[in-house]
Amino acid sequence: MNSMKQIAYSFHLMILFLFLIHADMSAQGGMWAQMHGSAGTGALGWYGTKGVPDPLNTPSGRYQGAYWTDLQGNFWLFGGYHPYGYANDLWKYDVSLLRWIWINGPQSVTDQNGEYGTKGVPSPNNYPSARTFGPNCWTDNNGDLWLYGGFGFDVNNVTGGLSDLWRYNIASNSWTWMAGPNTIGEAPVFGTLGVASPINTPGGRVECKSGWVDAQNNLWLFGGQDGATANAGISVRNDVWKYNISTNLWTWMKGSQAMNNGGSYGTKGVEAATNNPPSRLSFTKWKGKDGNFYVFAGGNNSTARNDLWRYNPATNNWTWISGPNNVNNAGTYNAQCNPQPTEYPRARIENQTVATTTKNCTEVFWSFGGFKTVTNSESFYDLWLYNLSTSNWTWVSGTQNTNYVGNYGPLYVPSPTNMIGSRGGVFIWTDTANNLWIFGGLTYDSTISNLGLKNDLWKFIPDSSCFDYSLNSVLTLVPPVDTILCPGDTTGMNVPDLAILDIQPMSGVVYNNDSSRLIFSPVTTTTYTVTGRELGICPGRDTIQFTIVVVPFPIAEFTLSPVESFLSDPKFVLTNTSQLASSYQWIYQGVPFSTNTDEVYDVTDSGVHCFTLIAYNSEGCSDSVTHCGTKLIPDKIFVPNAFSPNGDNANDVVKIIANNITLKKFSIYNRWGELVFKTTDISKGWDGKYKGQDCEIGSYYYYIEYEAYKVKKTAKGDISLIR
Repeated sequence: MNSMKQIAYSFHLMILFLFLIHADMSAQGGMWAQMHGSAGTGALGWYGTKGVPDPLNTPSGRYQGAYWTDLQGNFWLFGGYHPYGYANDLWKYDVSLLRWIWINGPQSVTDQNGEYGTKGVPSPNNYPSARTFGPNCWTDNNGDLWLYGGFGFDVNNVTGGLSDLWRYNIASNSWTWMAGPNTIGEAPVFGTLGVASPINTPGGRVECKSGWVDAQNNLWLFGGQDGATANAGISVRNDVWKYNISTNLWTWMKGSQAMNNGGSYGTKGVEAATNNPPSRLSFTKWKGKDGNFYVFAGGNNSTARNDLWRYNPATNNWTWISGPNNVNNAGTYNAQCNPQPTEYPRARIENQTVATTTKNCTEVFWSFGGFKTVTNSESFYDLWLYNLSTSNWTWVSGTQNTNYVGNYGPLYVPSPTNMIGSRGGVFIWTDTANNLWIFGGLTYDSTISNLGLKNDLWKFIPDSSCFDYSLNSVLTLVPPVDTILCPGDTTGMNVPDLAILDIQPMSGVVYNNDSSRLIFSPVTTTTYTVTGRELGICPGRDTIQFTIVVVPFPIAEFTLSPVESFLSDPKFVLTNTSQLASSYQWIYQGVPFSTNTDEVYDVTDSGVHCFTLIAYNSEGCSDSVTHCGTKLIPDKIFVPNAFSPNGDNANDVVKIIANNITLKKFSIYNRWGELVFKTTDISKGWDGKYKGQDCEIGSYYYYIEYEAYKVKKTAKGDISLIR
């Protein structure tokens, strides 16, 4: 090669090198910022005081531990591969304080076999044994953190695949050994497909990060490396398991009992009972808002994949939805922030994943870094997101190159030139502002001769032009307008379309006929909490709380005086004695006549007079009562003192003339005391005959018994019979 060609060639290489450096440092989909830790490898960290945040605190460099996000949005990590061995310390990163806090476990690797305590019994002295290589981890719906398996130490300080299940309660800072043995090498016990049993167990699992929590608070896992044979080599599985927290039982749900199963892809996009992903080391923790579980990439000892699968727990079926069905595929890299149906990442293992946890329900999944295969430790630093709504991958950051050193810049300062370095087996989270966080991992780059453990913490701030915010869905629940009720009354609120509501408590609540409204009719004052979730790919969520006050009825009552009197006194005095009332309405014979508290009413007619009082409280609840009084006319009775029964139809009969009486007896006697006439009918009289014969002229005596206004009275006198 002559000198001019050598100069041209050298210049070409320099330009190519500068281009690659620029490409590695660009971050078109957002900006990176180093938030904590060191730029080097092998850092031992700083523990500080247990439970106390401090800007100096930081975990040691580590790889392939467990990680969680709690319900308050804080980040947690446990164990992993430590510069001096396997770790079993527990850390929390407070996102609001930007501080690490050492929470639990030892600060060295001298107590690697843990403290198991008694199975099922929480204790502040308990903590799991040290472990790494993909222990599974879940945050349940109540906020407890769960840990299963991994490769590490058992109670006898022997290393191998673990199958112990642990629960950590944040409030009490206590671990509980829940299930599984405290020794290594347990083989799976499958039992009957779909049937829970106390002897069922997935057995030891390593490199098994695919775990999900369903709406019923069950824990699920998929695949991973067989832990029972982990010391002999890498054999992988494709089985699906469900753990019921309330019953403490495992159920084998799907997949093969055999290791290294080739699976069955079926038709892309078509769910089928015969579909199964090939067995793999598995690292995807994506759960969609649709309730389905997602698995991406993974592999075995010498191969890696980049296929994407969806598991529907409701139907127990898999669907192959993206990527190729071959191994070690190079993927398709077009342009950053330009999602395409044909674009997807290259095959890899130990790429850690996380789903967005945004309040507004943006539906995307993240995947970062990883290694080519188990036997090829070249590490990636490309960042991808998968949009569940569009079913498209987006290449967000990094390049296709491997073993990139990274560019750190000042702490806390995001910059387009900052770039996280290549690595796999990281700890990964998202915050409520849609930012991505990555800690640690294992790296191989040009600055070190061997693989190095990182303890740097990075934050990635996505660019809105690349990170799709368009899927936001907002559900707004509107409480009832009327929240003050009378007993027996109802109020209601609308149920938004496509919304599923949870109402606590349910007492006094029903749906209307078409389920478009909630009807509330509590017996007593009740505070309700209504939580809503929309159906669909990206459902909105809302919670409202309101109190419905049930105001007691007033008690209407009054006295009427006098209850009975003669019409000569026409007044009724109405004295109100109601309780819990603030206004009134008086009614006489169906006609309102007053709103005064008390009243005096004059009547003009004799007879029974009824008055109704309606009492109202301040909320319009009412009660009524009716009382009646009587006005009387004085009783009168008259008997003529003579009559002439001579057949001229004039004064032929002697009768009682009276009003306001009830006749009991009317008797007439002759002068010898002989009864000649008797009746109890006031309309009848004596015609002057006795036994059909005319009585003689003369004087006769009458005697009357009667009642007037329930008072017994008598009258007597003489009658002259003339002709």
